[in-house]
Amino acid sequence: MPPRIKKNRVRFDLEQNLHRGRKHHSFGQQFVPLPYGRVYRRPSRSERGGKGPRASIHPVPLRSRELLPDHNLHSSPTHRSDDSRFKTLLLNRIVKDLMPLNTATGYQDLARSLSPSSHVQLNSSWFQAELKSLYRQKREEIQTAVNVTSYLVLSAELWSSNEEMFYLTVSCHLIIENWIHKSYVIDTAHLLNEHTPERVLQELLRISNEWNITEKIQVVVTNVDGMKKLEKSGCKWIFIPCFAHTLDKVFRETICDSDLKNLLRKCKQIVAFFQQNNKALESLQEHCSNLRLQRTELIQITDLKWLPTLHMLRNILALWPAIFKVFIDTLHEISINENERKILKDIVAVLNILEAVTKEIGSHEYRPISNVIPLVQKLQDELRKPENMGNKIAQTLYEKLEHHTSNIKKNHWVRMSTALDPRYKTCVLLDPTIDVKSEIRSQMTGNSHTGHSSYDARNEELEKYCQLRNISEDPLKFWRTRAEFIRLPSVARKYLTLVSTAIPMERVHQLEKSQIINRRSCLDPKNLNMILFLNAN
Repeated sequence: MPPRIKKNRVRFDLEQNLHRGRKHHSFGQQFVPLPYGRVYRRPSRSERGGKGPRASIHPVPLRSRELLPDHNLHSSPTHRSDDSRFKTLLLNRIVKDLMPLNTATGYQDLARSLSPSSHVQLNSSWFQAELKSLYRQKREEIQTAVNVTSYLVLSAELWSSNEEMFYLTVSCHLIIENWIHKSYVIDTAHLLNEHTPERVLQELLRISNEWNITEKIQVVVTNVDGMKKLEKSGCKWIFIPCFAHTLDKVFRETICDSDLKNLLRKCKQIVAFFQQNNKALESLQEHCSNLRLQRTELIQITDLKWLPTLHMLRNILALWPAIFKVFIDTLHEISINENERKILKDIVAVLNILEAVTKEIGSHEYRPISNVIPLVQKLQDELRKPENMGNKIAQTLYEKLEHHTSNIKKNHWVRMSTALDPRYKTCVLLDPTIDVKSEIRSQMTGNSHTGHSSYDARNEELEKYCQLRNISEDPLKFWRTRAEFIRLPSVARKYLTLVSTAIPMERVHQLEKSQIINRRSCLDPKNLNMILFLNAN
């Protein structure tokens, strides 16, 4: 018989850490319960000392033996070890690929696909227990990391699985002691169909208080429209639009013309025709071979984002001679005339510029917001070339980009981050309309080794930095290796923590990553937060 557990003693350290010394800052908002279940299990009758179900119940941590099915408890140690490793492999595969396994047969099918000779019995109870155990361990690790940092930035991505199910995935960003940037997904909140700015703020406050980081946050980067107005209603946080979301918005406004929308709808119908007709698809492949065209996959888009649209239009144009022959063979009614193809080429030419310029800032992880001002300037310069050649799409996109980014230098956090990135500092330091030097100087403090923090000492250090030229190294590496700067690094750490997007850069540039992350829409809501947490971290 298992030993009796003493009452009032079993409590997770994680929960103690989260609640100990917590200060709630609601900014006038009310907190709501967690949208997912706590990772506790109910104690057994014997652990409650033989008491009935009405006895006081305290959370009990899952034991390692409970993570294995009953039939393995009496097998040999070697078999248990092999089975445990195989199950770990399975769980990693489920989490990495965001596999929506909601049935017992789903787990068994996955096991057979990885190892046809395996006879390990899996079920949802095993999956839940393992998932919760890994979640607890990783959460404690990340909690320790955020506890020791002074500056944190939040990013919040609003996304939906359908028209009525909205989620908010929240990440935190920090620069650790050795100047390495770290990003962690900390929560995914279920908003149902209520995704107003006020509701989003409510969840952000709830999450930041759970992690005990509310006082460390000054800025939130988000793809939720309308968050800026909350700054005027007493909220102490600054909200900055996700730059990737801004580019998608610029693109949607560029093609809002009814004729362009109808043309894109026709392109989607062409892709759907081949995706739903195997015989037509085989005929397309045959014509591609005969015409010596490189085979590319026709990609369907679900919403108007610039990267998927670029891939769809680019591939349609590349395969058009073969597509046209299939339409002749099948007497298909939908087709694209020569003038429409010219418009598509103009759209692709503009989106190719967008792709090339944005790739220069990096294609992986999160990037500092210091690159946004120079990126916008380069985009405008590159868009003038096709505009001068009569590309009306380029002209419209240039105007929309100017509308959304004209005030970007007026944002204190963006211009400070840019000034403290040695690669791009001249974009703002040489601008006569803004005085970034005074802003930096006001935040430079003395150092205990110098014994003073006079204006002359601060000004001398700042001028020494401003005079540096042709610096191409990563800003974090720059500040890590430049021992001659004493006061500036602490200011740089604060502002370079700010990221430019609410999603990693690989999802901005790599279509495959975007398609994989779309699988999250199929995950079981009760597992979704933990799976996305482990997948990202």
